[in-house]
Amino acid sequence: MPEESLMSVVQTAEPVIMTFTDNAADKVHSLIAEEGNDGLKLRLFVTGGGCSGFQYGFSF
Repeated sequence: MPEESLMSVVQTAEPVIMTFTDNAADKVHSLIAEEGNDGLKLRLFVTGGGCSGFQYGFSF
């Protein structure tokens, strides 16, 4: 009887790094529409400084 090899797939769950709500997505869409450039992408960044040691921001 021939042996069958079975391949198992291991999936690891990535931790959720950021949650983006529907309201936030709507706001980003409206800000991009105001700029008049549908090719813009949202860029999030973290810099050192501020009371907690970090400052968070975004740009297009």
